[in-house]
Amino acid sequence: LYDNTPRVEHQHRSPRHEGACRIAVTGLRPKTATGHYYTSRFTAGDMDFSLLDRSTDYGTFAEAQAADPAPASS
Repeated sequence: LYDNTPRVEHQHRSPRHEGACRIAVTGLRPKTATGHYYTSRFTAGDMDFSLLDRSTDYGTFAEAQAADPAPASS
């Protein structure tokens, strides 16, 4: 379960909302997970997760992105 209060600059398009998700993980060393989510905004969706690499020590997406030698495409 979660309660999301978006940053002020996003609240005009994404109001505060609650939701829930269910994620299924199997095996002793899972490499994938699947899930479904539902929100109080009457939205729902599916989630698919894949393990890419556990050998890095990046704590955030921004740290990994900054270390990427390839320039970001827009």
